[in-house]
Amino acid sequence: MNKNFFHLSEILRKKNNFNLNNLEKFDNNEIAKVLSDNTLSLMKHWIKFQQEWINNIYRKFKDYDKYIILIYLVSKSWQDDSSLFKFYSMNEYYSKKNIKLPNINLSELSENLKIPKETIRRKLVELEKQSLIKREGQKFFLSQSALNLQKPENSIKNISIFLEKLSVLLSAHDWFGSSISRGDIELYFKQYYTIFWNRYFKLQIPFLVRWKTIFGDLESFVIWGNMGINQNINLEKIVKEADIKSNNSEIKKEQYIANIINMADAEVNKSMHGINASSIAEISSIPRATVIRKLNKLSKKKIIKRNKKLEYLLTGQGILNEKIKANYLINQKNIALFITDVFSLIKKSSLKI
Repeated sequence: MNKNFFHLSEILRKKNNFNLNNLEKFDNNEIAKVLSDNTLSLMKHWIKFQQEWINNIYRKFKDYDKYIILIYLVSKSWQDDSSLFKFYSMNEYYSKKNIKLPNINLSELSENLKIPKETIRRKLVELEKQSLIKREGQKFFLSQSALNLQKPENSIKNISIFLEKLSVLLSAHDWFGSSISRGDIELYFKQYYTIFWNRYFKLQIPFLVRWKTIFGDLESFVIWGNMGINQNINLEKIVKEADIKSNNSEIKKEQYIANIINMADAEVNKSMHGINASSIAEISSIPRATVIRKLNKLSKKKIIKRNKKLEYLLTGQGILNEKIKANYLINQKNIALFITDVFSLIKKSSLKI
């Protein structure tokens, strides 16, 4: 798709009043309602996108804490740039040899990422030994190899599919206007990469930190999450097999995760297939020995169980499930805020493709 690309600096020269912070936005409550009313049909696309992104982290970095530290610093550098009206397209950003990172404050990182200072210090040393970051005196730089590891080509494609489908539903409302194609959404994300992807990082960093706080570590969350994805697929099959009419098949977000995790306990689903340790290891790239150790931990908390086929399923039991359900609703609210921000930038700002 050939379209004219504009540098944001050119837009700024033409529009002195350009200010993303004062951007007129869609009503978040309206978008949240459409998202809630179409949870079952929409969330499978978000889950596919989320699964690809988070599994890719471990595949490339072998360590969630290192990645969170890196993207926090990158996000902060993008925020600092935006205050100076500096923005980059994806091609511009990844053509750089080194990216200067902001000054590292261990106390700030520890507080915001819920990682002990000593762990952060150790992870920074490891990142430097891996040549993912470079130190010059008191300054830190993100290396070209680190840039290549986290270039989100597939993630942008997957999130564009989700956003396109949501925009079709939103286009039924006069206040939204016409739907937006996935191709155009991809162009916006790539052309104004540090603007759009920084909003994504601001969604995902707290998302990962919250789940880490609940599960104790992100490996346990990812393992639990892949089991949830498997049960979500089964939930969709059951809905289709029941031949429920589309106007009755949608599940409100308050019910959605409860339905997924309670399926294994339902009498009608006693023969439902789960997922085994080897499959989880293959999907997530987490070593099988680690997967088994984490599964044993989750089993002791009674939030998962193993059937006679040695497959694991989520359960509705355990105190932890109450925290999981509450956090799911928090995540849905933040996803709606992110979506509102993205569509407002595309439809209401001076950003053009």
